[in-house]
Amino acid sequence: MTPTPTPLTPDAVLALAPDAASAQAARKLAAPGKWQNLNTPAGSLWGECQGSGRTPYLTGVDLSGPAQTSPAFKCTCPSRKFPCKHALALLLLRATHADTFGQAAPPATLQTWLDGRAARAAPTSPTTTETAAPDPAAQARRRAAREKKVTAGLDALQTFLKDLIRDGLAHAPARPYSDWDTQAARLVDAQAPGAARLVRQIPDHLHDPAALLSHLTRLYLLTEAWPRRDTLSGEQQADLRAALGFPLDSASVLAGGGIRADWQVMGQSVTEEDTLSTRRTWLVSGDHTALLLDFSAWGRPFPPALPPGAAVQAEVCHAPGTFPQRALLNGEALAVASGPLPAGLTLDALLDRHGAALALNPWLDRTAHLAGPLLVIPGDPWHAQDTTGRLPLSGHGRTLHTLLALSGGHPVTVYAEWNGKTLTPLSVQHEGTLHPFRTVADA
Repeated sequence: MTPTPTPLTPDAVLALAPDAASAQAARKLAAPGKWQNLNTPAGSLWGECQGSGRTPYLTGVDLSGPAQTSPAFKCTCPSRKFPCKHALALLLLRATHADTFGQAAPPATLQTWLDGRAARAAPTSPTTTETAAPDPAAQARRRAAREKKVTAGLDALQTFLKDLIRDGLAHAPARPYSDWDTQAARLVDAQAPGAARLVRQIPDHLHDPAALLSHLTRLYLLTEAWPRRDTLSGEQQADLRAALGFPLDSASVLAGGGIRADWQVMGQSVTEEDTLSTRRTWLVSGDHTALLLDFSAWGRPFPPALPPGAAVQAEVCHAPGTFPQRALLNGEALAVASGPLPAGLTLDALLDRHGAALALNPWLDRTAHLAGPLLVIPGDPWHAQDTTGRLPLSGHGRTLHTLLALSGGHPVTVYAEWNGKTLTPLSVQHEGTLHPFRTVADA
């Protein structure tokens, strides 16, 4: 029998929205009067919403089994956004007007979709099809060829950095943007996209000499560490390869096993660079933190995410590294009741932990922490403050104003990313509940 899924909270539903416009439109549609049918047969939701045409849109949400933490959507509307506003509105209605839902079975087209998903999710029997084993010799040749390209690319980068320092950092802002773009393109050709990304970020620091020098130092450290990689530990080599943009060996990470526990989904953030968007989902279980990364190119939708604010039982496998943070989910995540959260850190302790992490992995972009109680102080910029100090806040204006409103002027505990410059709130503890902020892309 399909278990009855636990309804997502409205905040968790809106966190699934692909953008602010979809969330706003979904709120407007989340009224029973705008729907002709609302039903929740076992493990799913469906309804019909009248649009501008004669035929109402048929919308379905699959919440069956483990997928209840990452629902699947189907709608006959023409929107290319995923999930569309109708699917989000249907989930909002389930969270706010559960008594308006009947138990009628879905129409045939929707039932076919649900049956297909159930069939694909069912355990499959072993097949006799043999998968060709990878050729170790071919793998070694490909690896050597790539490392040769990376070596050449980093040698050229080191020469470029030395020239930059020799000319003087004061002259760096006068350089044309094509200098940075050309160097980044060469690193992409050298199959070192991580280094290319750092080069493209140089213009962001041109008017802050201290930040520019720090950024160039991280780049130079790459060029020094790569030729000495054989002297590094396995974890240090993993950090170096990740910083250079080598792909993660997911199969190996999953094969290594992980931590099966109840994980709290603390929050999400999205950054956009050129045509690539990166979504970070932070999980916490006791003293363990896990960072799930999803990528989307050319505006394509992200895969379904774990809803921020919810708790799941899952096996989380950390990628190797001196400061294990990035992780993969092994199998499906099951919704569970949220447990108590640990006490928040002071800002001083937060900086100590971030510094300790950087001492292990100097290329770490950011860390995330539960910090508080903190006072939220509006201004330009906004700040978070406690008895140990204050740090500048960043994030969407709506997020900061929501945080201030929830705090009511009193200290609050927030879960936030720290990137060495600013603290970005992802969720806040309010009246004993974790409230995630809606995911907004930052450039």
